[in-house]
Amino acid sequence: MNTHAVWRGLVWKETRQIVPLVMMLLAVSAVLFLIWSFTSRQLNISLRAVGSIVPLIMPALYAAGAGAILVSHEKESGTWNWLASLPVPANSVVATKLAVGFGGLVLMWIGCVILSVVTGLERTISAGGGDGLAQFPVPVWIAHSVYVLFCGFYTAWRNRNAFPALLWILPLAILPFVVCEISLAWSGPGMGQYVDATQKMWRMGTITTIAIPIMGWFAVRAGQRALSPRDADILSDDRLQSGIDAWRPPPPSNMVKRPFSNDVAVLAWQSIHTSRWSSIGLVSMLAMGAIAWLVATNSRDGVNGLSGNVVGVLLGSGLLAISWLGVFAFTGDGAATRLKFLADRGVSPARVWLGRLGFGVSVLCSAALLIFAWQIFLGSPEDLGRMDGVVFPEMSLLTVVSVFALIYGVSQWTSQVVPMLAASAFLAPVLSVLGLFFLISAGMSYGVSLGWLIACVAIPFVSTLWTMGAFMDGRRGWMYWTITVVALFVFVALPVIPVAIDRLKFPSMSSERFAVLDAEARGHMRRSSLQSVAMRQSNFQLYDNDQLFFEDLDGKVAVDRLRQRDLYSPDSWVIIGDDREVPLRADEYVLQNALQVATLLKLQWEQNPEDKNAKDQFRRFVERITHAAQGLRLSTRWVDQECADVLEIWLTQTLADESVAGLREEPFMQDAIEVVRDFEGRQDARRRALLVSWLRDRELSQGRPSGAMIAGVSANDYWFERVPIGWRSSILQQGMGAVVERCLALIEAGRKGEPVDAELRGLHRLLNSTGGEFEVGPYGERNRMAIGPECVFATFQNCSYPGTQWFAPWEETARAMSVHRESTSVATVPRQENSK
Repeated sequence: MNTHAVWRGLVWKETRQIVPLVMMLLAVSAVLFLIWSFTSRQLNISLRAVGSIVPLIMPALYAAGAGAILVSHEKESGTWNWLASLPVPANSVVATKLAVGFGGLVLMWIGCVILSVVTGLERTISAGGGDGLAQFPVPVWIAHSVYVLFCGFYTAWRNRNAFPALLWILPLAILPFVVCEISLAWSGPGMGQYVDATQKMWRMGTITTIAIPIMGWFAVRAGQRALSPRDADILSDDRLQSGIDAWRPPPPSNMVKRPFSNDVAVLAWQSIHTSRWSSIGLVSMLAMGAIAWLVATNSRDGVNGLSGNVVGVLLGSGLLAISWLGVFAFTGDGAATRLKFLADRGVSPARVWLGRLGFGVSVLCSAALLIFAWQIFLGSPEDLGRMDGVVFPEMSLLTVVSVFALIYGVSQWTSQVVPMLAASAFLAPVLSVLGLFFLISAGMSYGVSLGWLIACVAIPFVSTLWTMGAFMDGRRGWMYWTITVVALFVFVALPVIPVAIDRLKFPSMSSERFAVLDAEARGHMRRSSLQSVAMRQSNFQLYDNDQLFFEDLDGKVAVDRLRQRDLYSPDSWVIIGDDREVPLRADEYVLQNALQVATLLKLQWEQNPEDKNAKDQFRRFVERITHAAQGLRLSTRWVDQECADVLEIWLTQTLADESVAGLREEPFMQDAIEVVRDFEGRQDARRRALLVSWLRDRELSQGRPSGAMIAGVSANDYWFERVPIGWRSSILQQGMGAVVERCLALIEAGRKGEPVDAELRGLHRLLNSTGGEFEVGPYGERNRMAIGPECVFATFQNCSYPGTQWFAPWEETARAMSVHRESTSVATVPRQENSK
């Protein structure tokens, strides 16, 4: 026999079997990398670091499935006996399969590295603060994938079916991890707490490297034994007679017309007993995962260290069991051949579908009820909020069932679309995790209701039921694939529909209104100065050098130190220059401190009205606050107008106080009266600042990150708390336009003397948080009717919302004040003509 021809034939045959698995996993890897490259910017740093595991996991999945493709698939298809009957040495067959499997593993690693570089995964993770792929010891993962490859061949040669072979890979794959943990525990007391994750992985890599030749020897020996000729069984007379009796039909008196009363029960019984060990293994994995979940959710101190790792592994195996239960429905036990047998005899596809899914659904329902009953029996731990360990929140029965149904549904759908067991067994968990992440994001980040999510969970089951007839017949033509593609599109698009509806319902400005306001805004911008002066205060200190700034300071001591350190001057608290025609940029901290000192000086003068020094100090602060209010009115930032309102409220309350009635004829008080009573100038300033801020927000948005805002110009993201956080950043500019339009309507109504309650309630609905009552919100009557110095300081917290104090009672009080002089040198806010 030509040895080279034999080798070429073996390599050609094995390569044709393994290439589909390599191409499929590389395609899935490409999809995962693309998804990650588009979503990594929206994730935090810790979640971005998880993305570096993607190119490391896919080669391991290939390594686990290579044995099932090259060995178990031949056993199930019947070509294994033909291969064993050829005059080809067993060593050649074993070596060829191992060599082709190892070559495919090398291609997987090369493909994943290339895809990670092309999609920028390395750069994305490194930019997030990690070390990219360097934070994971790649040689350790390579060694482990080679070890898993040998484990897959060993279990495939030792088992008749592919599914038990895949199940036995799991304990063998985690064996180096278990040995590593045991070695750390025996290294010395408390040794494990001084070993970081990277050091632990390098130790596991060393153990794995040692285990590779051992497992390779077992794999080669198992292959040689599987291909060696078998000795014929020698039967005694008793065994021979019993063997003949096994094929003899029962007597007519013992025949039962229908041993089962339900065809579905027959199909379920058949799916369980065809591969008992697979059923037992899957149920055991799910039971251990459920127990681990109960331990994690009911642990008072959390789970960490070795126990945490064990719980994590068991939880992962439980989720994998749910996925493989779905795979088991249609491909786990050679179901395709059996389903064709049933289809040829006219069995209803719906009955077969129920029978094949019955076992998995029953097991999952039992596990969900067990978790629910155990949670009710034990209750919740008292200190779930502790952060010294990993603590998992409990979930309701509906949530548990929904998660189980989604993973199981996507997996059984995958097993019908990809009937190759080794491919669907590793593709199904990946797609299940993607589907789970997709629906969780839709619910938590995009606000999709539970009803829509449940409808999405039902789509995989509806799709497999609809296409069950074609799958049983083995004729998956264009109708089958059309239904599958449409179902996939509906699964992806269904959560998008409510989000699109909500976005269409979000308030927006009409094109006609936009054109009018945009032209007015551009006119204001040309006539206004965008350069403003920032407020600041002196670097003074009321505390002693040996006193901490957060310690309580006695009020009398603070007043004495203010006097001793000459801090009664407004130049120490608010520095803005002397030019009254320069726009100012508000600093709430500076203004609040200045108002507090001004209120203190007012009280000191009221205690001794004859004290000229106290009067002079009070006068200087009033002049500085009046100057600051004028400068803020010149600003084109909307937030500066809100701070100007606070200053004018303080001035109005001070001027209306009967204790200072004797000072109202003073020039500094007359200047303040003239500023607060300028009703029209105040409305012009508000309108101009709103429009210019809106225009600048749109012009400055180019080149800035999505969702980023400019203080005092853009919309704040917490304005729209009713909008789900997933798409809130995309409507901030639209929301800013809606706020501007509503505020302009408020100005127009207030100027005409009409009630403004409707506009205020509209702003509340647009900006206030979910569930907030209007009466206690920033636009409510309680806030707008506040009187007294203490209320003025509380008003600062509402400066981040526009229009909270517009046309409140204080404006009527200020408007009613009169100036008792014919001329004044106080600069007023410039009026804007042609305001709309």
